Amino acid sequence: MGSTRDAQNLFDEMPHKDSVSWNSLVSGFSKRGDLGNCLSLFWAMPEQNTVSWNSMVAVWTQNGFPNEAVNYFNMMRVIGLFPDEATMVSLLQACENLPLGRLVEAMHEFFERTVREGLEPDHVTFTHLLSACSHSGLVKEGKYYFQIMSDVYKVQPQLDHYSCMVDLLGRCGLLNDAHQLIKNMPLEPNSGVWGALLGACRVYGNINLGKEAAENLIALNPSDPRNYIMLSNIYSAAGLWSDASKVRSLMKTKVLTRNAGCSFIEHGNKIHRFVVDDYSHPDSEKIHKKLEELMRKIQEVGFVSETESILHDVDEDVKTDMINKHSEKIALAYGLLVSSTDMPLVIIKNLRICRDCHNTAKFVSLIEKRTIIIRDSKRFHHFSDGLCSCGDYW
Repeated sequence: MGSTRDAQNLFDEMPHKDSVSWNSLVSGFSKRGDLGNCLSLFWAMPEQNTVSWNSMVAVWTQNGFPNEAVNYFNMMRVIGLFPDEATMVSLLQACENLPLGRLVEAMHEFFERTVREGLEPDHVTFTHLLSACSHSGLVKEGKYYFQIMSDVYKVQPQLDHYSCMVDLLGRCGLLNDAHQLIKNMPLEPNSGVWGALLGACRVYGNINLGKEAAENLIALNPSDPRNYIMLSNIYSAAGLWSDASKVRSLMKTKVLTRNAGCSFIEHGNKIHRFVVDDYSHPDSEKIHKKLEELMRKIQEVGFVSETESILHDVDEDVKTDMINKHSEKIALAYGLLVSSTDMPLVIIKNLRICRDCHNTAKFVSLIEKRTIIIRDSKRFHHFSDGLCSCGDYW
């Protein structure tokens, strides 16, 4: 990607700026996630068209502001502009991160409007619809869209659609239904399908199905350490330490290592990276002091650590100490130290956020009166006033 600064300089020097040049620059800032420049340019444009509005819907979506994306889509319709396929793709992605109450309304409105305006739903449309249902536990709606895609719109389900459905059923604890769907699907299940089942088995502690899913995943990709780790975690959660140890030993034999969890936060035009129990930052002493203060404050208002994700055969107080040193907590403490109180804290996590860190962010947003945005490997989480946009479902 070229330099947006160079593009901005070139744009400023242009004697005549047409809609193409305006839209190109807005699109460039949109792809970089530069909300400030995007907004400034967009509202400075002498005339906005569908392309420029699409860029704004996309930039809000990509940066985890689904409500704003929907609002811009509605404004687009009010002024008489018709959405195209690019608009709809961005809007569907935004729907995946809407709070549950508004999600159902937005999905139905989106789908009806898509059909009404002559945009035929395709496999991409249904992938996003099913993904949105999966992220919010909408089993009834997910089953409905999965059925009509082939019965009404003659779109044959592909692996992505089956993966979404297995994920949806599995997240809701319907593991046998998810397993039956895999057994009956006309396509050969891939890693996405088996991975969705394995993740659900990890959450609900189903050892037998988890073992089957892990074995299929390992057969498909024997060099992916995540499959071994997930199976080991299932054994550990059930107290089967010997079985967990065997899986870990197999990983060592195959020389497989997992990606370390890390969290990122931007400050002072620099990306700051934190890992678990990180003391490498120049301000680490202040950061950990702030973290200890935060944990003490939230415990005073009812926070209780959830140590189920610490899958080691150690005492509970040791587990609590370990979980309090997760990278997203350290990044959160740093952000509170250095950021302005009127700005949201934005943290990127390379793995799925654990339940304890998720609850910590909710409590911190309440006592600090701050908006906290965490983008993990699954979705955006918007924390405000002690609540999360995901409805504690991710």
